[in-house]
Amino acid sequence: MRIGKEVVTPEVDVLIVLYQSAKFVQPLLDSLQRTTVRVTIYLLDNASTDNTAETLAAALTTFPLRTHFFRSRINNGFARGVNLLARQGRGEFLFLLNPDTELEQGCLEKLLDHALGDPAVGMCEARQQPREHWKIYDPKTGETTWCTGAAVLVRRKAFEELSGFDERIFFMYCEDVDLSWKLWLRGWKCMYVPGAVVRHYNQDIIPGKTRTIENYFSFRNSLFLFYRFGCWKDRRVLYGFLLKRFVYGRYSLGSKLLYTFAFVDHIRYIPYLLRTRNLWCDRRHPWVRLEETSLAD
Repeated sequence: MRIGKEVVTPEVDVLIVLYQSAKFVQPLLDSLQRTTVRVTIYLLDNASTDNTAETLAAALTTFPLRTHFFRSRINNGFARGVNLLARQGRGEFLFLLNPDTELEQGCLEKLLDHALGDPAVGMCEARQQPREHWKIYDPKTGETTWCTGAAVLVRRKAFEELSGFDERIFFMYCEDVDLSWKLWLRGWKCMYVPGAVVRHYNQDIIPGKTRTIENYFSFRNSLFLFYRFGCWKDRRVLYGFLLKRFVYGRYSLGSKLLYTFAFVDHIRYIPYLLRTRNLWCDRRHPWVRLEETSLAD
C-alpha cells in the first residue's frame, strides 16, 4: 500500500493455537523475531497439561514483538481457536501458524508480497520442510486446490466474509480444505508460494508419536467434505476411501474400530451438512477436487 511516496505495509495478525507445545515455543518465537513485517501476535493455549502456558509466559517476558496471550480452560480445537483469536485483532491479513513451526528467512514477507500483488488472493500458503504434503498447483499462476492451515496468510476480508472456519463441525483437520473451497466458490483465489518456506515438525516425523486422535478426525472430517462439496459423479472417491479403510487396506483391527467409531459419529452432523449443502454444492469450480484430499489417500 502506498501513501504519497511512503510505502505502508499492511499489519498482519499472527494467530497461533497451542496444545502440548512446550518444546516448540522457543524456536517458534525466535523465528518470528526475524520477520520484518509489522505484526501483532495472538496466542491461545488450549488447556495444555505439559507446561506450554508456563513456558510461553516465561519466554514472552523478554519477547520484543507486540503479543497477546490467552489461556483456555478447555481444548477448543484448531478451528474455534483460530476464530477466537481472529476476533481479537484488526490486521488486514491473518497469518495462521502452527506452533510446531519455524519461519525461514523472508517467509512471511514473500507471502505478503504475493497477496498484495493480487486483490483477489484470499489465501497464500508457504512451502513446508522437511516434508511437504502432497500438493498439485499451477506453477505459472501459483493457484492450488486448497491451502493448509499450518502456515498460511489469509486476507481478513475473505475470512470474515465466510465467518471464519466452520467450528460447528470441525475440531481439527479438513477445516482448511473447507475454507479454501468456499473461497474459490466465492471468487477468491488460493495460492501456493514455494519460495516462502516454513519448517514444520509435523506429527508423522516425530518418533513414537501416536496419531489416534488425528486419524479419527481426519477420517470423520473427510466425510464432511463429501457431503458439502461432492456430487453423484464423485461417489467413486468416497467408495474407494471407505473400501480402503474397511476392506482391502492394510489397517489393524484397532484402526478399523477407530474408523467405525468415527463413521458412526459423523452421522449426527448429516442434517446440518445437508441443510447447508446447497450453498456450495450447487456451484462447481475446477479447483474444488475431492480426489486431491485425504479422501483419495
